Amino acid sequence: MPELGYDNLCTLGRRKNSNNERDLSPRSKMKIPYLLLTLTCVFTFSCTHAKIGYFWHITDFHYDPLYTPQGDTRRYCRRADERGSSGHHRALGRYGDYSCDSSLELIESAAKYMRTRHSENVEFVLWTGDIIAARYTGNEDDRYRAIRNMTELLGRTFSSHFVFPVLGHLDPSPSETLTNLWMHWLPLEALQTFKIVLGHLDPSPSETLTNLWMHWLPLEALQTFKIGGYYTIEQSHSKLRIVALNTNLFGIREVNSAPAKAQWEWLDAVLDKAQSNKEMVYIVGHAAPGTDLRPAYNSLSVDANAKYLRTIRRHAKIIAGQFFGHLHADTFRVIYDKDQPVSWALLAPSVSPHHDPTGSSNPGLRLYKFDSDTGKVLDYTQYYLDLAAANRAGSGAEWTAEYNLTQYYGLRDVSADSLHNLADKLRIGAPHETAMFNKYLRAYNVKHESADNCDGACAHQHFCAITCLEHVAYRQCVEAAASALAASAQSADLLLPALHVLFTLIIILVIFV
Repeated sequence: MPELGYDNLCTLGRRKNSNNERDLSPRSKMKIPYLLLTLTCVFTFSCTHAKIGYFWHITDFHYDPLYTPQGDTRRYCRRADERGSSGHHRALGRYGDYSCDSSLELIESAAKYMRTRHSENVEFVLWTGDIIAARYTGNEDDRYRAIRNMTELLGRTFSSHFVFPVLGHLDPSPSETLTNLWMHWLPLEALQTFKIVLGHLDPSPSETLTNLWMHWLPLEALQTFKIGGYYTIEQSHSKLRIVALNTNLFGIREVNSAPAKAQWEWLDAVLDKAQSNKEMVYIVGHAAPGTDLRPAYNSLSVDANAKYLRTIRRHAKIIAGQFFGHLHADTFRVIYDKDQPVSWALLAPSVSPHHDPTGSSNPGLRLYKFDSDTGKVLDYTQYYLDLAAANRAGSGAEWTAEYNLTQYYGLRDVSADSLHNLADKLRIGAPHETAMFNKYLRAYNVKHESADNCDGACAHQHFCAITCLEHVAYRQCVEAAASALAASAQSADLLLPALHVLFTLIIILVIFV
């Protein structure tokens, strides 16, 4: 008998009912509505009694202690010296500037706003790295002080919640300083692996960072965190496990190092254990797999990227979500296995404002809604700050909801299939591609006005980045689009003269006939 798909099963069911309808007694017919009613009640009960929880995802603070509204954009919004105060710089805003890293007031306004949203139902916070400004030139003590200030700010904001931090590429190397700073967030097991890397890179400062974060992390997590900057959190009240990666170890310089190999072995062991225990897993990191259309933001080496994707495919059934930052943009990734979508990753925009040659973005915060028993992500709300408007007002930063994921894109759920279908609508040549892609681009730039600056080739690069996470596949996807666009342009060049001749002939016929 051939294998039955969903449509065949429905057809078979209808055929069976049709063939046996005459044989049903009145009593048996009466049982059917009651059975359907019972099933409906059971289904409704299970859906309405899901334990709903929330968690924040915040990333890329890029906090610059030296930011000042009297600063010079040529000096990254820091105070100009006498030679730099010739009047060539423009006035800066209280909450920051698109050309610079974050001011303290911007980050404080974000923390204040988060405290007002679903505070009683927030289960935890994912903090995915790049705490300090990219161009901050302070010494080790200055950098530690900046991280401590951000840690204490989040501690006051989420006084009764766990914050789970991961390392960004701009954060201090996993050393004793970092281990001590985060040890209050991490279990001991996490601290042990974290400390190993710290010892390789900078043995003296690691203990400080571990201690700073230890109130957020269990002892087990702190152990691996101290060794390698990665850890796992087992949720005592559910079957959800959080796996926090050190994606710095996936970079080109680290790909063959002993700490990188240790993280791969640890990750395989953790996922195997989760599978045996029938747990669902959130994978959290700074840099996502794949390739971005902005080459400067590609952090994973070719080998590490391929290995990570193989790992995800192997364990796709237990991975309930992947959460990353780093790109300073709002986007997503779909992972395929034999052309079938099997997993997804959501990339949150940065708290820091952003500007580069391809566009700018406003500061953003993200609040996820999830089933805290199963870990299933149900939705998220993206919040943003119109930085230009906030600076003009001067009196206060008005953070507001930008969009809700399922409503904004018309998704039936948050799944690999739904995000695959969304990506397909962004593809060149797809129906309604322009309207849907423009919505995506507005979200990508967090409602910054630069969202309109993207032509057909740019649009296809976005599609390739979302769906082709292997480096070679991404290049092939982009090159195929470029060839298609070139052929289309060539056809247009040949067609226009012909149309011109035809139009001329029509005019002549109208005049002389």
